[in-house]
Amino acid sequence: MNPTPNSPRRPFGVYAIMVLQLLRSLSVVVFAIPFVENLPSTVVKNLDNQVAIYVALTVIIAGNIAIFVGLFLLKRWAWIAVMILIGSNLLFGILVYWNGGQPFAAMLIDVISVFYLNLRNVQAAFEPRSATSEAIA
Repeated sequence: MNPTPNSPRRPFGVYAIMVLQLLRSLSVVVFAIPFVENLPSTVVKNLDNQVAIYVALTVIIAGNIAIFVGLFLLKRWAWIAVMILIGSNLLFGILVYWNGGQPFAAMLIDVISVFYLNLRNVQAAFEPRSATSEAIA
C-alpha cells in the first residue's frame, strides 16, 4: 500500500520513541508502586492512602497513552509533552537514586528517548506544516 501524498512519513526514531514510551509506562507500573510504598511519610504526605497512589498512577498512564497517540499522529504537542515527561522522569529518577533506589533501566530508557527526540529527521517530522511547504512537497 503506497502512502498518499498528504500522509506524513514517520522516521524510525518516532517508532523508537513510541516503543520506549510504552516500556516507560510499563516501568511505572512495575517499579513505581513498590518504591512509593516504601517511601518515608515525610517525603509523600498521606502515604497510607493507596487509592490516591493508584489514581495518580492511572492518570500518569492515561497521559502516556494520549502522548503515544499524539506521537503516532506526529503532533507537535506530543513531542513537547514527551520532552517534559522525560525531564520529570529523569528528575524523579534522581530522587529515587538519592533515596537508595536503582532506577538505572528507566533512566537509560529516558536518555535513549531524548537521543531519538533530538534527531534532525524526528524533529522535522513534528514541525508544523504550512500550506506552502505541503504544496512544494
